Amino acid sequence: MSISVAEAALLGLLSEGAKHPYQIEKDVQFRDMRYWTELSMSAIYKLLSKLEFMNYVESQTELSAENRARKVYQLTPDGEEAFKEKLRELLSEAEHVRWQVDVAFYNLDMLEREEQISLLKAYRQKVEQHIAGYRDLEAFMTGEGCRIYPLSIALRPIFMMEGELRWVDDFIRRIEAQD
Repeated sequence: MSISVAEAALLGLLSEGAKHPYQIEKDVQFRDMRYWTELSMSAIYKLLSKLEFMNYVESQTELSAENRARKVYQLTPDGEEAFKEKLRELLSEAEHVRWQVDVAFYNLDMLEREEQISLLKAYRQKVEQHIAGYRDLEAFMTGEGCRIYPLSIALRPIFMMEGELRWVDDFIRRIEAQD
């Protein structure tokens, strides 16, 4: 049975070792996973129940340091295989990304040329700010000794946004070159 991307993200966290839902939530927060997954706190609990029903995770009840019972989840062999299959599926084809801003680019000729260029330059500055934020994230993750695979989540957007900068510069040049 195929799993969703959110379920795969959750199984990925459990592939690191057994965790209770609060630990999973902390990992999601610490790793800024809400930017690239659909894992909310409520989704974590719902997905864990579903994955347990599917025999992809199993739980045990433990006592916390405060003497409270809590469930700890771990990946099952079936869950590991389903997770690997989803990874293969996700990597088998490039994803088509829909950019909402393309509506503005497509219809930019509705605005005067000076405003077009001004807005594109402001857009360019925002992209540069995002790149700087991801560079900070890269430095933090590197300083924490993060493995190359999670680090790729910080590096990939940098490369994509650097391409966006080149595209914006080219687009501005083309607008300026119009009669």
